Amino acid sequence: MTENRSLKKLKFKLLLSVFLIIILFSVSISSFCYGYKLIKEPILAVLLFHDVVEKPKDPWEITPQKLEYYIEKLLALKYKPVDPNNFENLLTQGFEGKNFMITFDDGTKGEYAAIENIYKKYGIKVALFLVGRPVIVEEHMTENEISKLKTQCETFLCLHAKYHSKYTEQLQQKIDLGKITEETRLYFGKVYNTNIKWLSYPFGDYNKEVINELKNKTAITHAFTIISGNVNKETDKFEINRYMYMGGLNQNYEDLDLNLSLIPPESDSNGKFLITLSVMALLFGLSRLFLAWKYYKALAMLKIEDIKMNKQNDL
Repeated sequence: MTENRSLKKLKFKLLLSVFLIIILFSVSISSFCYGYKLIKEPILAVLLFHDVVEKPKDPWEITPQKLEYYIEKLLALKYKPVDPNNFENLLTQGFEGKNFMITFDDGTKGEYAAIENIYKKYGIKVALFLVGRPVIVEEHMTENEISKLKTQCETFLCLHAKYHSKYTEQLQQKIDLGKITEETRLYFGKVYNTNIKWLSYPFGDYNKEVINELKNKTAITHAFTIISGNVNKETDKFEINRYMYMGGLNQNYEDLDLNLSLIPPESDSNGKFLITLSVMALLFGLSRLFLAWKYYKALAMLKIEDIKMNKQNDL
């Protein structure tokens, strides 16, 4: 009677182990495959920074040290910087690997030094979105400084706006948004001897009416938002995502990753998490496989003993 109970217990443990092994191995294989796919999935992340200052007062301001930290971390993670001149080709023809492009909005004095440093130290070219009429002129670059960035640092010049105010509000005020945007685009093009083709929405504010104004009344070909997300061939050219730095005022470098979701991009970090999960599931599955083998051997021994007992009883 004792042996029968032992047999039942071992059978149950063996069946439970087999069930867990099937589940764990299935989770391991599926997690690894999906995680590997996420890691190998081509990434193009457009980064957005604003003013670069030693002592930030606003969440969108960043220190030169933090900015370098992010660039170096991306490079260490094997992300390749994208030349803005090649960005449109990548959108239409596709791309491989991990890529990032740096953009700056507004054209402040702090950005001037940062863009110059990024180019000289890392050889990275950036896209700079300019305002036609800054709120505080003294805090922004002069035409001479902007020209120097274009010629000496190969900075890709773009348009932010004529007035740094929300486009939807300008439309509500009956301002001819398309007209003044095109006039500003042509003005910048003449001053800096370049063809301005890109625009970024002030405050990330836009709607379908704004997009129609740009499409119908300007020669703008690409417009950038402040909505987080990677870019691919299916991306709408007038709704291009950008990861905007909003790091707060935290100076603790250990917490930097909590302040900026793009390091690394979500798909990349999710892929690594899934692969780690697959390894853990595999190890746990192997441990259950070892236990199942022990249960199987013990079950076989009990069956042999049970047969012997039955023969003795028959005698």
